[in-house]
Amino acid sequence: MTQHSLFFKKTMLLVMGVSLCIGLSAQVPGPQKKNNFWLDMNAGIGAVTCYDNGTIPFAYEGMATAFGAGFTDEWKRCHISFDAQRYKSILSKPDGTIFGFDGRLEFLYSCLKSSESRWHFWSGATLEAYGELKSIPDLQNASASISIFSHLGVTEMISCDFGYNKERTHRWMTAFFKLYLPIASHVSRPDFMYVHDALGNSGIANLLASNEKFFKFFPGATTDFGLTLNLRNGNRITLSYLWYYLTTGKKGAYRFDNAYHLVNLTFMFKL
Repeated sequence: MTQHSLFFKKTMLLVMGVSLCIGLSAQVPGPQKKNNFWLDMNAGIGAVTCYDNGTIPFAYEGMATAFGAGFTDEWKRCHISFDAQRYKSILSKPDGTIFGFDGRLEFLYSCLKSSESRWHFWSGATLEAYGELKSIPDLQNASASISIFSHLGVTEMISCDFGYNKERTHRWMTAFFKLYLPIASHVSRPDFMYVHDALGNSGIANLLASNEKFFKFFPGATTDFGLTLNLRNGNRITLSYLWYYLTTGKKGAYRFDNAYHLVNLTFMFKL
């Protein structure tokens, strides 16, 4: 066998090996991660109850509205969502306004489900930040204040699917109950040494500069329960009741309690 023929055979074997690898890699791939993605929009209306002892020694209430947007992504047994909310509350006695802003990133994992796959138990973690600006002109030099809560917590949810079609290939309704418990929070609250009667060009910066900061464990709770209509095209419509409570757990001037009671309507548009 000549060197040329030996080289030719080795070259052909190499080409055949490379072709075989390419052919194997070009086969139909295995199952890919199947995920469902929605864009979310929601609106709510209800009431807010406040107790801010640094400015007013009694509780006060008002009507609250909320608007928000975000996204939801689900794959296999995982669920991740982000929601940004804007709250506006009109107070009465004393007259004033509260502007609240909330951002919440949530991850849930389906830990358990029933044999018929109707009942699901979810558990996970949530990262959240809430800030509010109070404007109450009747309080004069204490007319404006800014409070900020940022915390990490755990979320538990139980859901039940029902209203199946005859072929049991589609469930029309899902009932759910969700509990969120913030575990540790960093709080920024006014020291109530106010020097501004209203917000000027640098009013917000000055108010934040005078805030005192501290850590608080278990600064409140959130519950959310309702019904979801699952449409054939993958879109969802949810009607729920939300109770969102934050507190510093302190007495005296640093006592802060804030509770939203909202009926929410959420639209989820599947992409």
